[in-house]
Amino acid sequence: MKICALVVTYNNFEGLKKIIDNLLSQTRKPDIVLVIDNASEDITSEIRNLFPIKYVRLKENTGSAGGYYEGLRLACELADIVFVSDDDVLYELNVLEELEKSIVSLPEASALRCAWEGFTGSLPVVVESSVWTGTMIRNEIIKKIGLPLKELFLYAEDIEYFLRMGKYGFKMYVIPSAKYKLRTFEHKMEKKFLGRKIVFYKQPFRIYYAFRNEIYVAKLYHNIKEIVKTFFYAIRLSFVLRDREKILPVWEGIVDGFLNRLGKNEKYKIVRKD
Repeated sequence: MKICALVVTYNNFEGLKKIIDNLLSQTRKPDIVLVIDNASEDITSEIRNLFPIKYVRLKENTGSAGGYYEGLRLACELADIVFVSDDDVLYELNVLEELEKSIVSLPEASALRCAWEGFTGSLPVVVESSVWTGTMIRNEIIKKIGLPLKELFLYAEDIEYFLRMGKYGFKMYVIPSAKYKLRTFEHKMEKKFLGRKIVFYKQPFRIYYAFRNEIYVAKLYHNIKEIVKTFFYAIRLSFVLRDREKILPVWEGIVDGFLNRLGKNEKYKIVRKD
């Protein structure tokens, strides 16, 4: 099978170099590496002079949702299976080999994902959802269920996509032998609230889009439990943040999610560096 490794990037030239080198060093090399540049303002375009890749620069920053929309659209025409990755992660060098073997041995699998940190199982297990990074998808599945929701712009479009896959009756497995080498969580922080750890994004734009889209996706799939969970998380986070300006993105995101106000919100501009 022909494998396309898809990487969506924005203003992260050094990270992009590392992940491409990681992909091209795999024991089973991808047949093509497709880089979608979300209108970076740094020297990202120079990456095409360093590696044998297919490089596509978008005219504007369309967020992760727009980047993966365009990337999956192109990738599923270039290969039989698509391996999806962010630009701030690295994998053990046998990941593509392990995932390819698994997708052959599990013909009922529409998609596979790498095992997350702390995963303790030894056998493939069906899971309902996934993040983009470290996921392998059959191209015919992409053609059947469509592309990510561009209007989500940033965050939760991966959750929606894999929930949609499940709604169509397709299965996703986590593969324990496929492991991450490095995943960065620099954009998050944690604090204690009533003796319990609460993890949240550092930047207002991340908080806004995360709450807006989680509410919208939960509403879309009639998941009342997830709506209630997000609402109570918002209350706890508000007590932690305290400052009105820091709390505002939480509740503006929730309101906009309920009212289906999607797309890019100019009030919450993306800043790459935390």
